[in-house]
Amino acid sequence: MRSAGSEVAPRAVSTRMVSGIWWFFTLILIASYTANLAAFLTVERMRSPIESAEDLAKQNVIKYGTLNGGSTMTFFKVTTLTVLRTVAAKEG
Repeated sequence: MRSAGSEVAPRAVSTRMVSGIWWFFTLILIASYTANLAAFLTVERMRSPIESAEDLAKQNVIKYGTLNGGSTMTFFKVTTLTVLRTVAAKEG
């Protein structure tokens, strides 16, 4: 029976080294792809519970805050948007 594959093998040392480096690179590339694919298929997608200021104002699980006297705190307190005023009021 005849074996599969090429009958031509590199003879020079430099050609063998290039061939070995190429196969090693290919092995690492395929291993990385396989690992990333497995991680992508097994990890659940994280869903962010807060996607807007309304979501932030409605929830009580995730704590949030601003620096006392900072520009963000002042913005939340003087804004005309009721949702942002609600966020500022819950913050304390």
